[in-house]
Amino acid sequence: TDNFDLLNKMSRLAREELRHFEQVVAILKKREIAYDFLTASDYAGSMMKQVRKTEPGKLVDTLIVGAIIEARSCERFATLAPHLDDELAEFYIGLLKSEARHYQDYLALAKASSGEAIDDRIEIFLKLDQNLVNGESREFRFHSGVSAIV
Repeated sequence: TDNFDLLNKMSRLAREELRHFEQVVAILKKREIAYDFLTASDYAGSMMKQVRKTEPGKLVDTLIVGAIIEARSCERFATLAPHLDDELAEFYIGLLKSEARHYQDYLALAKASSGEAIDDRIEIFLKLDQNLVNGESREFRFHSGVSAIV
């Protein structure tokens, strides 16, 4: 089968994510907040270590990981938004809606790419996600567990 649906959806998603980044940079500039480099959390890397090495399993697992990361973003944006000023809260709610759409797209693409049920793979990654979110992380990040450094 061809992957044109996958390619088109992922291309649109990448453009939307880049637009979000540009919006964040504009907000930082407007609020006179310096853009500082932060190291990545262990979260995504730990999730990706469980991705199968051969296709189509590699693609399916990568899409499942993407879906879980997007769903986790929704949760975090929803939790943070009520504690922000109106402008930033509105922006976070907009991000939440986008991430929810991305989450659904990733799962639909994973199902279409697999050709078989993927519930068992989703469960594996959800359990890993739960362990990572509830576990300690070397640095506190948007996608991380509790900081190991107090």
